[in-house]
Amino acid sequence: MSLTKSIAQNTFWQILGKIIGTFLGVITIGLLTRYLGQEGFGYYTTALAFMQFFGVLVDMGLYLVLLKEISANPEKENHIFNNILTLRIFSAVLFLGGGALLIFTFPYPDIVKWSAVIVSVSFLFMSLVQILTAVFQKYLKMGLVALAEVVGRLGFLIVILLFIFYQGNLPALMLGNVANTFIYLVILWFLIKKYVKIQWSFDFGYWKLVIKKTWPIALGIAFNLVYFRADTIILSLYKPAADVGLYGAPYKVLEILATFPHMFMGLVMPLLTAAWVANNLERFKNIMQKTFDFFMILVVPMVLGTLPLSGRLMRLIAGPDFIASGKILPILMLATGIIFLGTLFTYTLVVLDKQKSMLKFFFSAAVLSLIGYFALIPRYSYFAAAWVTVIVELLIAISAWMMTRYFAKTKISFKTSLKSLLASLLMLVFIYLLINWPLWLLLPLAVLIYGLFMILMKGVDKKILTDIIKSK
Repeated sequence: MSLTKSIAQNTFWQILGKIIGTFLGVITIGLLTRYLGQEGFGYYTTALAFMQFFGVLVDMGLYLVLLKEISANPEKENHIFNNILTLRIFSAVLFLGGGALLIFTFPYPDIVKWSAVIVSVSFLFMSLVQILTAVFQKYLKMGLVALAEVVGRLGFLIVILLFIFYQGNLPALMLGNVANTFIYLVILWFLIKKYVKIQWSFDFGYWKLVIKKTWPIALGIAFNLVYFRADTIILSLYKPAADVGLYGAPYKVLEILATFPHMFMGLVMPLLTAAWVANNLERFKNIMQKTFDFFMILVVPMVLGTLPLSGRLMRLIAGPDFIASGKILPILMLATGIIFLGTLFTYTLVVLDKQKSMLKFFFSAAVLSLIGYFALIPRYSYFAAAWVTVIVELLIAISAWMMTRYFAKTKISFKTSLKSLLASLLMLVFIYLLINWPLWLLLPLAVLIYGLFMILMKGVDKKILTDIIKSK
């Protein structure tokens, strides 16, 4: 099979898996919100957000460095993989164990604290899954990862259904998260043995080299945590659990959607790296432009289409108790669209080995977000949290774009983006005209209308994905 066909199939299966995983994730949210209610889901969101803070810290930039290192040094793959996996295990135990102890110093109910302790195991498993995924990306076998993720989400869904049937409490519910990630990890653990031999590795000299490469990314992640995760924690300290629940429901939608650009850039990153190392600037710029166009074709209708339908969407997803979340969803959907674009440019800076250039912007975003959260959340609750998130994500995306343009000497064309905007506005007109139609009919019709307008304006290139991945 040709490289182009392999990458195309790899992309297809991963996108299909992400669509199925997203669907299962939305169903799970709906079950949880309906069973737990605003306050219960607020407790659930608080426990997850607190441990996510430490779960993200675990990464330390190891995933990106591993992906880049095994792509550039295939002859040392086993050595690189096992050392970084061992380092990841120690970092996970350190950070997640510290987080599980730290939560007992916060003024949360015991149900939140013990739920966080249980779910920390889930984040441990997920941190290992992330490292294993880098190998599958290199070998263009992300279909296997997509399959494992879907099976894991199905396991989560089954546990949730059992939890609801037996009227379980919140700590018991967290076992569903653990089951999800455990199934995911076990499947990948057995499948990866075909490509690498897993064993403990303690090459401390190489660890120092890896840490030297990862510390700018790790510091950036720490700053990122402040503006991306602190909103829910600060909201939980100032406002009742019901407010956290109303914010947490649409925020879960953001989290599910925001995994897609990271997944896609995981596929594109080795191609960008190869083009940059080979000094093939034309191919490098082409991949960047096509990826930007692809993201814009997705995010513009997603953001605009949410505006008139947000209340009904949240009622459909989370139930009647969460209709008020419809006022928050459009704001967080705007943040999601910005995250798509920011992911493209921040990943590209890692390819260029210029990730250090973003530290000052990550630091500025962290400081501004803390000021915004503490100053505005006590008065404006979840609206403040949502709008501050939009502002800081926009700051990061623009900064990463500027740095990429400076170091790579590339310019981004907005030709396709403008066509996407026009087609989305025309789609929006049709949505308002047909606003009383049932959602199950209106949503696919809106997608069809948007697609037709894009085709008429020649804004959709059917070869956009193959243009990204084609090999010369």
